[in-house]
Amino acid sequence: MSDYKFKRFTKIGSKLGNYSISLTGSHSFGFSSGFYNREGISRYNKVVLFYDKSRKAVGFQFTNDKDAEGAFTIIHGNKRTTGSVTVRSFLISNEINKEEYVGRKTPTKVKDGEFGEIFVIDLLENNK
Repeated sequence: MSDYKFKRFTKIGSKLGNYSISLTGSHSFGFSSGFYNREGISRYNKVVLFYDKSRKAVGFQFTNDKDAEGAFTIIHGNKRTTGSVTVRSFLISNEINKEEYVGRKTPTKVKDGEFGEIFVIDLLENNK
């Protein structure tokens, strides 16, 4: 009997190192496989978005509350390894010019006093 507690690795070919949220040219935010898997996004159906105009920061709070006000539906990939959310109304209403901010952004998990746990991206980060 071994003292090792091995766990079998089965995610061959997965891009688990890419931990990002991307703003795309098609009015959506995409969740990379690394972010999607590490944060368990497959467990959620909706995302509530927040915007700090002065800091050009977008917040994401994932939920299963079907009645969450203003929540966007998450589109899960066929293999449930990536996801996205179409946010045209969010971009327009917050006057965010998608062409100016397209690209990958590294999310940071923050604890907001009012809203709880939120993942935040800085739109000024240029990680194309």
